Amino acid sequence: MDPVLEFIDRVGQAYDLPPEPLTDLRIALDEVVTNIAKYAYAEEGRHEFTIRCEVREGRLQTVVEDGGVAFDPLNAPAPDLSLGLEQRPIGGLGVHFVKKLMSAVRYERVGARNRLTMEQELNKQKGNV
Repeated sequence: MDPVLEFIDRVGQAYDLPPEPLTDLRIALDEVVTNIAKYAYAEEGRHEFTIRCEVREGRLQTVVEDGGVAFDPLNAPAPDLSLGLEQRPIGGLGVHFVKKLMSAVRYERVGARNRLTMEQELNKQKGNV
């Protein structure tokens, strides 16, 4: 994760972003990158993914692409948050966190690649929905 965190720092500096969206992006990318590393590839070995960030019209857009097996994380069932910790199955919260932290999340399969696009409103006031 160190190269990913360094990349986020460079994005923040390049666009002069406040700390809040960068913190949310760190959490979201930790979930996304961990899932790619654990589940995207059936075979062992080195695999690459890309992350691109761009600020457009008051939004930070982050695109993550990998060449792993087709998987739309947005179709994963929502976790049952009413269950106690002991009753909940392991996993499933990562996508939930990503959806909650981002203003919009989209998935598409482009050729042999997964593309996850996450957007954050940069002008959003805390406490507003």
